[in-house]
Amino acid sequence: MRAARPIRAALAAVLLAALATPAAAATDAQLARRIEDRLLKAGFDKRADIKVDVESGVARLNGFVLRWADVREADRLARKDVKSVVNLLRVVPETPRSDKDIRTDVEKAVLRWERYGPFDAVGVEVRDGVVSLAGWVESPWKRGELESRLTRVDGIKDVVNNLRVQGFSANDVGLRAEVFTKIYTDPMFERFAHQVDPPVRVFVDRGRVTLVGMVSSRVEQVSVGNIARGTLAFSVTNLVEVESDVDKKKEDKKPPVES
Repeated sequence: MRAARPIRAALAAVLLAALATPAAAATDAQLARRIEDRLLKAGFDKRADIKVDVESGVARLNGFVLRWADVREADRLARKDVKSVVNLLRVVPETPRSDKDIRTDVEKAVLRWERYGPFDAVGVEVRDGVVSLAGWVESPWKRGELESRLTRVDGIKDVVNNLRVQGFSANDVGLRAEVFTKIYTDPMFERFAHQVDPPVRVFVDRGRVTLVGMVSSRVEQVSVGNIARGTLAFSVTNLVEVESDVDKKKEDKKPPVES
């Protein structure tokens, strides 16, 4: 009689496994329906064409929307019950915009943010409606918040966020403050000390310093690098540019004028 108990337990396990397969399929169907209902309630039926599939708890979104903000919103609504979301939605703007106009608005959204500070340095590129963010920010929440601010910009098809985050160890934080203070207490740069948008910005990660920005002369370019090297930084990468060199590059890129 004792030997019958393991056999019964094994048979029960097999039976439960057999019954679990239809239940899982039904669960996927229910999850897809829930997502569709949320999208409908949010008004996506009037501004998008989205197909929802769920397999093994993973949702897949296909179709198109009118704005990049809708891509993020649909993704957020889909994630409430599923394990993960594969978001394949495409943005098809009602009114296409030039890359130049999109870039202008993106730069305004970034640079005019009241939280954008001296330890943030964000570069913007736009190609075929796809915005790429490069550079760094002071904290992880700024990285996400800056991307969220771009939902206000029309014409964006996608955003590639390559922003790095400043080192947050006590040594990195202290070194960053030291380099910044030494630069803007130097007689050559002290006139910029209280500017909201200083010409040279400082990035520190694991004791390594990177400088970016633009100055008016080569002497200033060399000096800012020497100031940073006067600290206990492991290394200093000076990417600060001279204004006249940047202007010359822009002129060289211009197409020749036909006579």
